[in-house]
Amino acid sequence: MNKIFFIPFTFVSFFLFAQSRNIGFNTATSSATLDVVSKNNTSTTKALEINDSSSSELMKVINTGNVGINIGTSTPTALLHVNSAGVLNIRHENLPGLSSPAYTPPFNKLGVDASGNSAIMPVTVKYLYYQQLSKYPATYSLSNNTGGFSLYDPNQYINIPIINDAGLKGNSAGFTFGTDTSATVNGQSVSNVKYIVIPEPGVYSFEAWGSVRCNRYNNTQNYSFSGQININTVFATASGSTYTSNSVSRGIITAGRDDSGNATNTAYSFSNAQILMHTLQTTVPNQKVALFLQYVSGEPNQLTHDECFLNIPTGGDTSYYIIITKS
Repeated sequence: MNKIFFIPFTFVSFFLFAQSRNIGFNTATSSATLDVVSKNNTSTTKALEINDSSSSELMKVINTGNVGINIGTSTPTALLHVNSAGVLNIRHENLPGLSSPAYTPPFNKLGVDASGNSAIMPVTVKYLYYQQLSKYPATYSLSNNTGGFSLYDPNQYINIPIINDAGLKGNSAGFTFGTDTSATVNGQSVSNVKYIVIPEPGVYSFEAWGSVRCNRYNNTQNYSFSGQININTVFATASGSTYTSNSVSRGIITAGRDDSGNATNTAYSFSNAQILMHTLQTTVPNQKVALFLQYVSGEPNQLTHDECFLNIPTGGDTSYYIIITKS
């Protein structure tokens, strides 16, 4: 009876002692619950070693502070030296998905060099390049100068589409494409808006170029042009199908010019490039953006018959192009 009582009493006493006192190895003044001091100060002296049931080393901490895992009897040569041969060295499970500002884009990829040292891998340039090799819109008829768009109403927005067709020369940024059959731009109704979606937050540079031309309607109108038309190239971001100007670039197209920019007696041809340079910082994923042309002023109430289009100038091969790069 006495033996049965004595064993649990001794165990409880030891447990209470361990909970209330620090334990030190190779030190009389332990400074933590478990304080292990290395016996020597060489670069190979082990302060801690953990072995498996076959006495093979699993992990070690040497005097320099380097930690070795699965490296056998070798000395760890880095702050954390892991041998991944035949094992899964690191596994993350159930990591949380972070939203801004918990992270700061853009991100760099962590890799290793040939010696196994950590290195930052080169970041692939992310871009989109779209080139329209035909006149736009395709419905424009060169025989009667109809089927394009009009340039006389500042409340009308003409979409410049970026689409996933043969004109898409590169898309390493992973942009996606879509169409809003019904939308508004700065409060004005517009149909069939071709847009792109920017999947990843970051800073993007946009460059857009296009050549605008207007010919006299049905080759019968004798316009008396006074000189020029002011046009905006509008870069708009969207919430749902509601687009709002983010940047506007003003351009001028001059009357009495042919596709080469030379003066002509048939004063109905406009051929000046519309150019937009813009930088956009997105802070949310999947940001929708689109481009538009907008009439501002000049030659009032003249080009009302959809006789304008984006043309290919003489010697050129493109009616418009759009380049987007991620900084």
